[in-house]
Amino acid sequence: MLRRVAAVVLVGLLAVLAGPAPSACACSCAPLTEQEHLERAAFVFDGDVRSIATLEPEARGDFPLSVRLVVRTVHKGDLVGAGGHILVGNSGNEASCGYTFEPGKRYRVYVTQQGPRYVTSLCAGNQELGPATTGDPAWLEEPASPAVGTLPRDDRTSAITLTLLVAGAAGVVAVVIGGLRRRRSARAGGG
Repeated sequence: MLRRVAAVVLVGLLAVLAGPAPSACACSCAPLTEQEHLERAAFVFDGDVRSIATLEPEARGDFPLSVRLVVRTVHKGDLVGAGGHILVGNSGNEASCGYTFEPGKRYRVYVTQQGPRYVTSLCAGNQELGPATTGDPAWLEEPASPAVGTLPRDDRTSAITLTLLVAGAAGVVAVVIGGLRRRRSARAGGG
């Protein structure tokens, strides 16, 4: 009986840690005007893609890529001024509505805020504008402080903590169910 409870707890923990399977669906965007994209976005700017990085697994969420852009012209919002850096989350896969950015190119980027991150997608209205300006100090220097959009360390660790709490709760539920079944079978055998 103890082996069965242990097996249930192990299966529960593995299911929680594995998480839900990613959905396999193609991206479908509603046709919007440039004005509608502008109204929906929290921050709109022209920026040069400096780099693209894959986030650590516990920090990914729906946006596993972090695109570092040097802001050149701001059209809406005041998150970053011209010459500043911003990190924008992106799914990186067009099937899941990720926009394909390329380092060394300039884009008009429409971002929204999702929790502590700023994100964009294929449906946001982004546009490629041409080559990046790569010879100026804003491009060449690393910002002294973290770029806007950096995922705070506390949020990364809270994702791990949440996963462990859920796994622990699943284990407790499995033990309780095993105990109830044992009681039921003891009553059936005794009566």
